Amino acid sequence: MKQIRIASAKDKKEVTALRTREFDRSKNFKLLKPELLHWNHTDDAHTVLGIWNEHQEIIATLRLIRVANLQEAVKRLEADIPIAIHFPCLIFNSAATRQDYHRQGLNQLLRYYSIRAAQTHHIQHLISPVYLNAPRLALMEKLGYTFHEPPHTWQTKLAPYSPRILAVLEKNRFAPARDILEKAIPHLIDTYPWTGEPISL
Repeated sequence: MKQIRIASAKDKKEVTALRTREFDRSKNFKLLKPELLHWNHTDDAHTVLGIWNEHQEIIATLRLIRVANLQEAVKRLEADIPIAIHFPCLIFNSAATRQDYHRQGLNQLLRYYSIRAAQTHHIQHLISPVYLNAPRLALMEKLGYTFHEPPHTWQTKLAPYSPRILAVLEKNRFAPARDILEKAIPHLIDTYPWTGEPISL
């Protein structure tokens, strides 16, 4: 059955394989330290979402990290944050989609459920590290994200081919962004129903 749900430690081999394979073939950066993409204590402590196809193969994933203060946010992002952020915030990272499912909107589906959870759990900001030439920037701008280049970044697992920026969505944009996604991807919401426990941040 096609589905979207929270990934658990029993899915860690699949999640790790998807991350490392898709990061390694990315045109946005060179993967320097694939071991940093392996399922680890951060995944155990936070929330990893996954989408599975009808063969029960994972085809997309996204990690959500709830952050309580600026110091922790800077540490997680490996970058200084050039704007004021209110907490708690939610950082999206380790997103990967299987190559044969690219450009089908699966990242939008993951983002849709993440925004719903952010509304429920009183999150103040969403932060997504992205690259300046990423195709998803146009949609993110439509959703209300603003884009900010950090004055200093020290990421070690990747060597980007274009500037790494921070996409930020404020709480007052959550509801409009959710509405836009509901209208844009109703077929995906129907095709990949939410299964299992709801997201708890």
